[in-house]
Amino acid sequence: MNIGTKIRELRRARDLTQDELAELLGVSYQAVSKWETGAACPDLSLIAPLARLFNVSADTLLGIDTGDLLRAEFDAAYENYWQKDCSEMYRLASRAVAEFPGDYKYLEWLASTEYYIAFDDDYRNGGSDEFFRTMLEQSRRHYEMVIEGSSDAELRSKSLFGIILDLKYLGRIDEAKQYAMMFPENPGYSRDMMLHLCAEGDERLEVGQRILYTKSRELLDALQSIWKFSGINKYTRAAVELSLTLIEGLIDDGNYLDFLWNLYQHYIEKAEGFMADGDADGAMECLVLARDYAYRSQQNDVSGRSKYTSTLLDRVDRSFTPSLLPNDAIDYLKYCLNKEIFNPIRGRADFIEFTRNL
Repeated sequence: MNIGTKIRELRRARDLTQDELAELLGVSYQAVSKWETGAACPDLSLIAPLARLFNVSADTLLGIDTGDLLRAEFDAAYENYWQKDCSEMYRLASRAVAEFPGDYKYLEWLASTEYYIAFDDDYRNGGSDEFFRTMLEQSRRHYEMVIEGSSDAELRSKSLFGIILDLKYLGRIDEAKQYAMMFPENPGYSRDMMLHLCAEGDERLEVGQRILYTKSRELLDALQSIWKFSGINKYTRAAVELSLTLIEGLIDDGNYLDFLWNLYQHYIEKAEGFMADGDADGAMECLVLARDYAYRSQQNDVSGRSKYTSTLLDRVDRSFTPSLLPNDAIDYLKYCLNKEIFNPIRGRADFIEFTRNL
């Protein structure tokens, strides 16, 4: 609502004519008429007298809803949270919850930032175990509030996922399993699966590619559950190789988009496997690939709407949310390079040069 419309609304509520309002303000009735039709605006010197006359704030007179402005600010930050560092993200999410304590979207956002900042401090700054556990506990408590209070299925699912991770890293595995059992069983028939039964032509191809993308992501997640937390053994090696084969089969033109995240982590894991076998050269080759994919992951902004161009996914138009914050790809690689398994090659010239240039 513009200021002219607001003045007309407030004038009529006070049962004033344009002439009467003009007389009270010491202006002509033509001036009031121009304000109300949008042909002109009141002089700045009249804003305060108008606000006092109508017993409203200047913001109300100007049509500014500070609550809406704040919500717009927070929503913009929420949509682009991965573009901010952890401390800034945490500050904004905390403000959002303080300003809108009943909005569970912001509470879930705060819980996720608390999870991220726990690992940010732990990985980058050598944070204390006490700080790490405190942040995860806060995150868990806020996720729990969302689960208990929100009726939004998506927010509840996100919070269930988050609380399971919090409890896992707090070492409370039995509790994590209890929350895992709260997830509804997937019947295996998505909306796209139903559409695929009746779609024809290009639409059928598009739906089929979406199903392929979704199922591939699910398979990669399942394989990650094997290779990421199981140590180095025949199972992790097989899972990593199958993951890489799947990605290369899906993406035949190098436009990996959100699969870049999978690639650099897979090659780090593969490098660790080579180190376990005593193959330092193989490890270095994998580390170079991990670095290249990590840089591409950071430089290639896949936020928002993005489109694949590979043969099997060229009809897939996705809204991507990176799994890590902007600088986390290289920071995660640096963190992994500090593992003991790489100690045997720390004196190699190519390893020293590699780490120096990260």
